[in-house]
Amino acid sequence: MTLVVNIIGAGILGQTIGHLLVKNKLAQIAGVHNRSAESSLAAIKFIGDGEYFSEIKLLPQADITFITVPDDHICKTSIEIARHGNIKPGSIFIHCSGVLTSDVISAVKVKDAFVASIHPMKGFANPTSSVTTYKGTYCGMEGDPEALSILEPIFKSIGSITFLLNKEKKSLYHAAAVFASNYTVTLSQQALNCFKESGVEEGMALNIIISLMKGAIANIENSMSPSKALTGPIKRGDSSTIKNHLSAFTDCKQRALYSILGQASIPLTSHDSATKTQLEAELSFTK
Repeated sequence: MTLVVNIIGAGILGQTIGHLLVKNKLAQIAGVHNRSAESSLAAIKFIGDGEYFSEIKLLPQADITFITVPDDHICKTSIEIARHGNIKPGSIFIHCSGVLTSDVISAVKVKDAFVASIHPMKGFANPTSSVTTYKGTYCGMEGDPEALSILEPIFKSIGSITFLLNKEKKSLYHAAAVFASNYTVTLSQQALNCFKESGVEEGMALNIIISLMKGAIANIENSMSPSKALTGPIKRGDSSTIKNHLSAFTDCKQRALYSILGQASIPLTSHDSATKTQLEAELSFTK
């Protein structure tokens, strides 16, 4: 039996999931509801299936409903569905937020529905590129077992690598993703600022940064251990180089960031306590 799916908030993520479901013949898209008819019709065209419904209460019954609206609207959308939606008993409602738990859409459970949250750990820049690069995307999931038993094989079928989350620690899980992804971009900008101030042309600087970051990622991948992948002055216990770095910064915020990251790197080393204490003292940006 073909599963029937509704999508509320078919933005880049909703369109990507919808397209992959249709492409892999895993579901029929029954209804799509966005804030405007124009965006809804554009989403339907990209997904390759579905019909536009101007109001949530007009959506047909579905086996699975994706609530892929912005995080701030997920809860109130589920409340609106519970009050006015045409909910099929035993159906599944899912959101894809990385920080909010499945509890945020629990309003629909009064209508004998099940809830889940599955978060694809991927940056979704645009749907066209996302559908071609989705395979291998890690997806953290939590929610009602009845929902996950249906959703997990579906997500695996579109190329996801799934794993269970501790719902009570979901904000920490999402913070980990920010460290690994978003702050890597922030660090690249900090490196670029230093390179440019030192006289390196921007294009060359970016190429150097990309090469260094790729090398660091390769070291982590090869060793499967951040501590074994660490290189540089902290790994060597080279306090004089660290001192020179700190004295070179003209921006106090940049100096503080370097110091904080340096102090966070010390536990990755195998230095004796005296060397670690010396490094920590040198990295104290308050002195």
